[in-house]
Formats: sequence, C-alpha cells, structure tokens
Amino acid sequence: MRYWVASGALAGAWLVFACGSAQNTGPGLSGSAGAPATAGSAGAPAAAGTSSAAPIALQDLCPIFTRDLCTYFMQCGGARYRDAAHCERELTCYGLPELTAAAARGAIDYDPSKVGACHERFAQSPCTFGFFLVTPNIYDVLQFCPGTVTPKAKAGDECSANGECSAGLFCNKGAKYTCPGTCKPFLKQGEDCRDNGRCADGLRCDSQLTQCVPIDAPGSSCTIGCSYSVTCPVDQVCPTNIWCDRAAGKCTNGRLEGEPCGALGSGATASTAECAVHLWCDALGSAMGVCRKTSASGGPCNNELYACKDGQHCVGYDPFGDAAGLGTCQSPGALGSACEAKRDCGEGLTCGEGHCQPPGGAQAACKEDVDCQSGLVCLGNQCTVALYPGDSCSSGVCTYSRCVNGTCDYHAKLGAACAAPTDCATGRCVGGLCYDDSLCKAPM
Repeated sequence: MRYWVASGALAGAWLVFACGSAQNTGPGLSGSAGAPATAGSAGAPAAAGTSSAAPIALQDLCPIFTRDLCTYFMQCGGARYRDAAHCERELTCYGLPELTAAAARGAIDYDPSKVGACHERFAQSPCTFGFFLVTPNIYDVLQFCPGTVTPKAKAGDECSANGECSAGLFCNKGAKYTCPGTCKPFLKQGEDCRDNGRCADGLRCDSQLTQCVPIDAPGSSCTIGCSYSVTCPVDQVCPTNIWCDRAAGKCTNGRLEGEPCGALGSGATASTAECAVHLWCDALGSAMGVCRKTSASGGPCNNELYACKDGQHCVGYDPFGDAAGLGTCQSPGALGSACEAKRDCGEGLTCGEGHCQPPGGAQAACKEDVDCQSGLVCLGNQCTVALYPGDSCSSGVCTYSRCVNGTCDYHAKLGAACAAPTDCATGRCVGGLCYDDSLCKAPM
C-alpha cells in the first residue's frame, strides 16, 4: 500500500527547499514523490556513466524495482513488514505500465545499461540514494539517474508523466489529472496557470491571480514573506533563502556567518532575520543573535536543523527563563541519557519519557513502531504483536495486510477485484478493480 515515508535519508549532497505505523488502516496516498530533493553523496543526481552492472531490460524491471523499494522502506524507513518477501508481495510497480507504454509508442528512450548502473548505485547506499515523501513511481526513481530515460515526446503529443516530454515541455493532465495528458511548453509570465499548469523557471503560479509571476528576488517588494526556491550543496552556504525585511519592505538575502539574525523591529514592521542555508541563528527566545556555522562535538547549539554536525544532537538547550542558554553538541546518548527523539539515542535505543531506553516489549507505551521491539508495532500508543498474512485477526489489526474472514491476507494487486480501497495494495479501488493513480487519476 502506498504510504508516507519518514526516513533518515535526509543528509545529502544537495538540499532543495520548495509517519508512524503503516497498518492496513493507514493512508494509501496518491501523487508523485518528491523530485530529487535530497540525494546522498553516493546517490547525488549524476549521469549513470559507465559501470560493470548488468543491464536491466524494461520487461525485467518490475521485480528489481519492487525489491529496491522494499530495501528502502525496511532498511531506511523502518517499515515493519514480516520480511522482504512480504513487502515485495504487498507492493506494485507504480508507474511501470505507463513507462512501458511510453517506450512502445516512442515517447521515451529506455537505456538498459544505465538503468542497471542506477540499480547498482542504489544497492551501494540505499538510504542516501534519494528521499521520497510518498511511495515513488518508476519515473520518480529514475530521475535520480539522468540518461536512464530520455524524453522524446514533442509539443502536442500525449503523455502520462513529465519525464516523457522533451526539454521545455511538461505533461499537462488538466484539473482532474487524468491521462493521457498533453506535452505543452512551460508557461510564460502572465499566462494562466490554473488546472495544473507549470510555470517556466524563475516564475511561480500566483494562486490569487492564477497567473505565472516572477519568483521574488533580493530587492523585491514584500509585506509579509518572500517566495523562493533554493538548491544548495551541503558543503556550501547559500544566502538565497530570502526573507522579508518589513521595515524596508524588501526581500533580503539570508544573513552570513557573524551577521545579526532573529527578531528584528517591532509592531507592524517586526521581522525575523534568517540565516543563510546551512547556518543557524544562536538567538535565545525573542532576542537577537548571530549566524553561526555548524558546530562539531562540544560546540554550541540549539534545536535548529544545522546547529550540530551529522551524528550529533543538542543537549541542554533552554531558550527561555533565568536558565536560558545554548546547548552542547554531543554524540547519541547511552542508556538513561536525556533525549527528545530517537535520533538523540545510540544504536539499539529509542527515546521514551525523556530518556534513552531499549525498545519496549508487548503492551509498553509507544509513539511509533521504532519504540517497540522487533515483531511488535505501535497501535493505540501501545506495543502490540504484529499480525501478518496467515495470522488470526479476530481480535487485532493486520500489519501491512488486510483482515479477510478472520485471517490476515495480502492486499489485492493492481487490476484485481476489490470492494473498498483498503482491499488494494495501491490503496485505490475504482470500478471494482484495484487502480494505480500514482501518475494518472481515474476518469470520473
């Protein structure tokens, strides 16, 4: 079943700004996963290049794609399927029928060698290959490996994904997001962007004007906030995350190291001066501070994203009161150490009631599956024995499966008969059949 993914794959080579237990009652979400928003150094978007990896023919892609998805979900996202075989049985090859059809009609060129190299690169570092907010379709994954699929469709040609349309074009599926869509040029400034229209680079769709307008830039007029998009290599500081200086009425670059940040002005002109991407502001409470670079172990910190280096967490930060002060970056804590989240605790430990502790046994309190021992899931804030296909569900909830006549069973596959969305691995039941709407919504 398609579901939200929350994993630790966020520490990557690039950053683009633009969870809980997934039981059979969890959401089957539609829509495509994120663009190559974050990719680790082993998986940063780059040409697939030469490789000794075996080529993967299009007709052989489905089981490999499904196996890789299961590796990502189980190893990087902590999804508690019974085993890999269970996961592979539950998932489907999202978007692959559309990719196959696009290749058959000449809308794309599929390169088996580069797809093989892409798979090899994933296998080397699954958790840093890329980051997906929802279960990705095949186009979402292959876009991390340029050259695997080359778009060939021209303006006016039919399409099912943006990855089929040649440079300068996008796949317009209209307000209902149905297929086939049509490859159209990106919209220019002033053009109507309703019905899922895509504006050209440097433009955004203004929801009130329903037109493409320029993205804000330093010096643009503003009253509340500024719109921007930032792609920033992890080893650089990028001040292009503009913010609105309400006293000046202008968008302003993010502040650099040593420059003032935090609360600025008062009343109608009160603003928050932001630090550049990959810096953090050491302000306490509503006071002013200065922008700092990321701290190593033992350095100062607060709870901002870039305060501590990877693998470190902030201990002792208190922004308010008489004891207000910055914390100290420290390695993940040992058993009994203070914590706010699992990331604050060492290997094999979780954060419970403010302290690092072993995962709980049956009936222990929990917030998510990782708070529970292997073989247990978090249901109703209590660690509960996971029920898998073949187990009785007369008095429990099935895990990554459905309850059929008192026994947990696998979800129905794409195209199989269904009576409700919860019957389907895709989470969508349309016209009595399981449907994949990761690329195309069902016609109404």
